Amino acid sequence: MSKITYINLSQLIIPEFEAHKQIADGYISEITASIKEMGIIEPLIVRPLDDDYEIVAGCVRYRCAKIAGLKSAPCIILSLDDQKAEVLKLHENIKRVPLDHIDQGNTFVMMREKFSLTEEQISSIVGKSTAYISQHISLVSQDEELIKAVRNNNLSFSQARELMKVTDKSERRRLRLYCENEGATVEVLKKWIQDYKNSLLVNPPTSDSGDSVSYIPDRPQDWRSCQACGKATEIIHIRQVFYCPECDSAIKQAILDEKLQNTPKNIDRDAQDGA
Repeated sequence: MSKITYINLSQLIIPEFEAHKQIADGYISEITASIKEMGIIEPLIVRPLDDDYEIVAGCVRYRCAKIAGLKSAPCIILSLDDQKAEVLKLHENIKRVPLDHIDQGNTFVMMREKFSLTEEQISSIVGKSTAYISQHISLVSQDEELIKAVRNNNLSFSQARELMKVTDKSERRRLRLYCENEGATVEVLKKWIQDYKNSLLVNPPTSDSGDSVSYIPDRPQDWRSCQACGKATEIIHIRQVFYCPECDSAIKQAILDEKLQNTPKNIDRDAQDGA
């Protein structure tokens, strides 16, 4: 069992990169009250740094201990290099006091740049998928308004993930504001983004104008997506028909079956059977 040593708070140093950038005041107050009553139950993990000790795990407990008026804290001293210290911090933060999505993204970026780790290696360390790592790195690389919206819980990570697919910043901002003000679900947002991309197929921006095409979700559209093939089609060429629910489902299923039958794999198989 590791030895617990009491170290003066004045000898403890906050690490240069602290994963948690924002912690709710309520959580700080709750931990501080607990420390005042019970003391620090779980020791801090620290590592030697010159004549002092850098906190590897337990920065929140350290801050709360200072607020509570403690002079020292129970610590476990470990000899860790920079990378091992960051890995330990990451496990502490993700599994105990969860990092928000922005802090996770910043931490993944730091690990990639400071230790030259690939997204696959970070994925193995954290226990998350490579896609999860990639999406969080992309999130913190986007515009500040999108980052702020996620940080302030005005936008969910799932919504932000969809908005990152919109490269035009003005259009991304327009759709983000609709999500924040109208409370759009992820499915509705996906539809808006698909409609926006379809609008670019019908009316692509000219290369010399520098103007981007803005799609406003509640604006009357001059085109529609074909329900059979998904192609963006001008409204004057759309044919409107009326079916009961049973026939509508049957027709859509027939179209789906036809698509599946005409996949390259099935076409190649038919050719071989006929040979």
